[in-house]
Amino acid sequence: MSAIRVSSIFFLLLMALGCRRESTYSVEPQNGTIAVNIDHVVDGQPLIWDSLIYKNAAGNRYSITRINYYISNIHFYRNRYDVLFVDSIFYVSAANSASCNFNITNVPSGPYDSVSFCIGLLPVRNASYSLPPTMDNVNMIWPDAMGGGYHFLKFEGHWLDSMNRVGGFAMHLGSNGYYSIAGAGFKMKVAPGSTGQLKLTMNMNEWFRNPNTYNLETDGVYSMGNATLMKKLSENGWDVFTAN
Repeated sequence: MSAIRVSSIFFLLLMALGCRRESTYSVEPQNGTIAVNIDHVVDGQPLIWDSLIYKNAAGNRYSITRINYYISNIHFYRNRYDVLFVDSIFYVSAANSASCNFNITNVPSGPYDSVSFCIGLLPVRNASYSLPPTMDNVNMIWPDAMGGGYHFLKFEGHWLDSMNRVGGFAMHLGSNGYYSIAGAGFKMKVAPGSTGQLKLTMNMNEWFRNPNTYNLETDGVYSMGNATLMKKLSENGWDVFTAN
């Protein structure tokens, strides 16, 4: 066999091996990403800070000065089947737009039609100082003397009583058992290697109604440590979110 022929065969073998190697490493991505954006409104009205322009189901006129909470234990569904569980905890502050946007990565491709999650922390995750010691997390710590763990929700503002006097209110949830399981339906198809957009909108007035009408005048303006008030608020959290 001539040297030229041997060289030609060797070159062809190298080309074949090179092509095989290239095809091995050019696998198409099978998963995608869901980019979550959270907005906060009051019965369709935009959120305007510290302005006494809102009215709840009990007729209380109020303003909003703080909205802080955790989202955790996230499940995405397809035709009622739980397709994706996200074992992450996200801190949200309505005053900080960066915290209202986060990505869910490694999402199996395909259609999705609903999501559920915990507003707050499940008992297994609600241990004092277990979250990274950021200033946000430190400010959400629930007092050790009251059971420890973290605040699940801080919803604060001012309100007008029946005598037109301005006072403050602080709807705080925390302590094991007083989280809310919320959810919403939507339609989305995540393509491999692509990013789907999911917008969640929290309606602050839903915290004051359905199934419990919460009246600042008669129920009280500070829920922290009050099991009766925290139960009413946590039960109202199931439908505070809509999605599109």
